[in-house]
Amino acid sequence: MSAAHASLTDIPAADVAYADAKWTPVRNHFGITAFGVNAYTARQAGDRIIGEHDHADPTDEQHQELYFVHRGHARFQVDGQDVDAPAGTFVSALDVNTIRSAVALSDNTVVLVIGAEPGAPYEVTPAERADLAAAGLPATPA
Repeated sequence: MSAAHASLTDIPAADVAYADAKWTPVRNHFGITAFGVNAYTARQAGDRIIGEHDHADPTDEQHQELYFVHRGHARFQVDGQDVDAPAGTFVSALDVNTIRSAVALSDNTVVLVIGAEPGAPYEVTPAERADLAAAGLPATPA
């Protein structure tokens, strides 16, 4: 199939331990193998959308990440700096040592996350495989 489409609500979402927001496994739904892409939807203001993390562990994925606030309003913290991010805002974290997180400032905030390791073939991360298994979804590709 050369093209596919779905709305955010067409893709099964799940709860994850590291965020208060619902996780929507966009990459998995479409079988994308070149990069990671997921969405997080905060139910209410104050929800943790992106849990605090970095990608500095050399035994883990070394992802650069790009966040896009599709709907609502979020506050990111990037290496201790607050970034106000209303709908339409991009926030990048290119250095794997960058500590990043985000909290919803309004109900139903949706943040799209795109990530991959520069110069490396994309692999589905063990963390994503665990999230998919916990949600009862098969990993695509297997």
